Amino acid sequence: MATFLFLVQLLFIGTLIVPAYTQRCDLLQNATASNFNVTVTPETYHANTSYLVTISDNTNLTDSKSVTEYLLQAFSPQNLSVGVWKVANTDNCSSIDTAVLNATQKTANWTSPGSEVSSVEIRAYIIFTDKSVEFKTVTLNSESETTTAQPVTNSTFNSVSMVQSSSFFIAVIQLPLLLVTSKLLS
Repeated sequence: MATFLFLVQLLFIGTLIVPAYTQRCDLLQNATASNFNVTVTPETYHANTSYLVTISDNTNLTDSKSVTEYLLQAFSPQNLSVGVWKVANTDNCSSIDTAVLNATQKTANWTSPGSEVSSVEIRAYIIFTDKSVEFKTVTLNSESETTTAQPVTNSTFNSVSMVQSSSFFIAVIQLPLLLVTSKLLS
């Protein structure tokens, strides 16, 4: 009986956690490029440095389409998550550290990794109440170049496939728990 209660609790917790995780992360799959402003200070990449990332969205929003959250991610040229976000709320979207800002927050601090990389791409996402998502990328180069917006690249789609595969993995884990629970109830 104790095993049964444990499995029911585990299944219940899993059904509560997974939708919250997949809902936010899955929305990034359908993100469209946008022209809102993302400012990163300082403008060049240096190892083990603190950066201020600011989002400015000057869009005219209606009641049916207002901002619910801002998400920030940092990638190396190898499309790996790098650095540490210093914010109150973070998420892990398929092994990608993601800073989560509420609708009133528009700035976050990010610390670059101690190892030297040639550049870092900062991705900013805006999630709206209608579940639409817009994104913009800014690249920090280690040279004396300023931050530049990059066009949509395959790296966005690579992270999307990572989100899809992790959602599948979660579903595969939950299926045996559901079957065991149904066997115990019958």
